[in-house]
Amino acid sequence: MAFSKNEFVSGFITETQEHLDAVNLGIINLKNEPQNKEYLAAVLRELHTIKGTSRMLGFPTIEKLAHGLEDVFKGIREEKYELIDRIVQLTFSTSDAIKRALQSIQDQGTDVINIESFLEVYDKACVGLFFSTEQLEQENKGETDTHGSEDDYDSKNLENITSIRINIERINDIVRSFDDLIIRQFRFKHQLEEFEKRLSGAAQKGGSAESLHEVPKQLKEDLSLTENVLFNTQHLILNLRMLPLDIVLTPLKKEIESEAMRMGKNVQFDVPPTDFMLDKVILEQLREILLHLVRNALDHGIETPEVRKAAHKDEKGTISIHASQVSNYIKIIVRDDGSGIDYERVREKAVILNPTSRAEIESMNERQLQQFLFVSGFSTRDNATEMSGRGVGLDVVRIDMEKVKGRIHLHSKKGKGTSFELTIPLSLATQQGLFIHSGGMKFMVPSHYIREIIDTDSCTLTMMQGQPFISLHNQLIPAYYLSSILGNERSPDANSIIVVEYLETQIAIIVESIEQYENVVVNPLPPLMRGIQSLQGVVYDENYAIVPILNIPDTMQKLKGLIAYEMRKYKAKNKKRTYTILIVDDSATTRQIEQTIFESSGYIVETAVDGIDALDKLRSRHVDAIITDISMPRMDGNILLSNIRHMEEYASTPVIVVSGAYDPEARAKFIEAGAQAFIVKSEFQRGNLLQAVKELLGEY
Repeated sequence: MAFSKNEFVSGFITETQEHLDAVNLGIINLKNEPQNKEYLAAVLRELHTIKGTSRMLGFPTIEKLAHGLEDVFKGIREEKYELIDRIVQLTFSTSDAIKRALQSIQDQGTDVINIESFLEVYDKACVGLFFSTEQLEQENKGETDTHGSEDDYDSKNLENITSIRINIERINDIVRSFDDLIIRQFRFKHQLEEFEKRLSGAAQKGGSAESLHEVPKQLKEDLSLTENVLFNTQHLILNLRMLPLDIVLTPLKKEIESEAMRMGKNVQFDVPPTDFMLDKVILEQLREILLHLVRNALDHGIETPEVRKAAHKDEKGTISIHASQVSNYIKIIVRDDGSGIDYERVREKAVILNPTSRAEIESMNERQLQQFLFVSGFSTRDNATEMSGRGVGLDVVRIDMEKVKGRIHLHSKKGKGTSFELTIPLSLATQQGLFIHSGGMKFMVPSHYIREIIDTDSCTLTMMQGQPFISLHNQLIPAYYLSSILGNERSPDANSIIVVEYLETQIAIIVESIEQYENVVVNPLPPLMRGIQSLQGVVYDENYAIVPILNIPDTMQKLKGLIAYEMRKYKAKNKKRTYTILIVDDSATTRQIEQTIFESSGYIVETAVDGIDALDKLRSRHVDAIITDISMPRMDGNILLSNIRHMEEYASTPVIVVSGAYDPEARAKFIEAGAQAFIVKSEFQRGNLLQAVKELLGEY
């Protein structure tokens, strides 16, 4: 179903103005605190949103302005150059230019303005060359004089900030639904009056209540009908903020065709139009998800025409994106007929990344090997291409899918192709799931993660090395009590099991009881709960009590962490001492990679985001070795090392410094200050880091 972008222009103008205000505030804060990475990240995030939304609605001038300025700030983030006053002025000038483009949209329906001078300045700024913003300011001033004052624009924008254009038929549907509710209200009032009359009559007849039996039956019927009408009304209202899926799919096709031509791939795209509507928040993430997957298909999947011809395949490859609706979810399948996944190559790379787990990895089947494809930094390529070197990894898809509470299933056959099946909710405003009880608390488990529900009477818990497992469909699945991560003891009444699945991994969660299946409205976490990663929101049950929604991917990670910890404790009792490593790095990706390397080798790992966090961890527990980055917020590696050597308990504890690049002077400085090793980050995945720790701890 075709859509008209004119329906969304008013909201786009209002939203873009809000983003510009946030950019201006962010650059002022950043100018005052240049080292504050949060301000820099906020500016980049706002510019990225402006760029993406303008691309969706087909406003290329605004997209180019936002993209150009975003590239300038990426250079600051990558420390190619520093934030200077001219960049601050460039930000203000760009903001004014986007306002001019927005005014042009309101007046003429197009955002076309002259931005050649801006593009030239961005090119110079991105390579650290001198540039002037005087010409930009003159252009802004000249355009403003022609179209009116800046204050005039802002006043128009404020008048429309709460307005939205809605098809009249959607309003009519809501009105009809409310009419049904009013009729039900009248029926309830009538039945209440009838009930009171019969109750009074029964009392006068000496307590006989036979005439009252019909009333509860009528009430139940009307209550059920009313609940259906309420749900329908709720659905209609929430749909007002839904946008068509085609708003993402239509421009995606043209963009990817350009990518294919640049790569010399002969590809046809099968992307049929749809009439599905999704939450705007989901669509913003979905565009990036689909873009990553199609680029992955182009780079890793579709072969060159020559290779395809030699394999007796059509020289023209096919990439398709098909969507269907199942209940309250959209299922999108991205499929290519390319080379498929070489699982033996995946196995080989996984062994290189985890050398101490060679035996386990070599015994994995194809489904189990898929988990490595979604690990940050994992690639089957030896050399990065232009496409694969852009950070287009499946770990990005995994992270974005978690943001929209979706699931991924991967299917691939070597030589035949690959398909990614995405299951995404229509809206983040509602949630289907089961209410469960554990540790004296009530939670909701989202339905799309649930594979099976069983009770402990129908299956047997098998203990292996101190860890319980259940046998389901000839497969051993690790089981754990949900109360364990809630800080509570195992309840003897826990007799229900929910098998959840994420990224082809299943875990059995034991809870005390399972209540009804519900479809409810999701509310954001209260301020005091927003730091709890294991929760994704709250809902209200039938008694209006607040019920947290479990974030299943995070919950599974915690459960698997507890399982690994328990198994390490078991091995420690029977084999050798288990060492504890503290990893200090402000990059979440680096911490995750290093943590994976050491945990797979039997170490207990603690992490810290900077030097101050690390000192707090060192005071709270003992560690046997410390691995630290150099550049970090609040306290860097230099100051941290000095503090460590002044702590009596850690005066001789091994400290290894990891750096983004080899610097002989920095290495000499750290070794002199008491560090035992200096390793470049690009090398630690090849076993250097693990080997250094083993040597320093005397394990060789």
